[in-house]
Amino acid sequence: MSECGRHFERISEYLDGELDQETLVEIERHLSECPRCGNCLESLKRTIALCRRLEDEEIPLDVQRRIKEKVLECLAEESH
Repeated sequence: MSECGRHFERISEYLDGELDQETLVEIERHLSECPRCGNCLESLKRTIALCRRLEDEEIPLDVQRRIKEKVLECLAEESH
């Protein structure tokens, strides 16, 4: 597995503040050095913020499609 993939597997724990200090430092180092992962993280943060604002409202199908496409795009870039 690539370094990007290894770190992105733990991104949920990173966002929730659930990582030990050593892992946190390692992931933050990678995010500061890898523009692609940094961009994926920012996109994920914006998506989470959007979902929190919508709460019980249904997400429009076009937004769902764009979110899915962006996540798949980030994952595809990671595998190269």
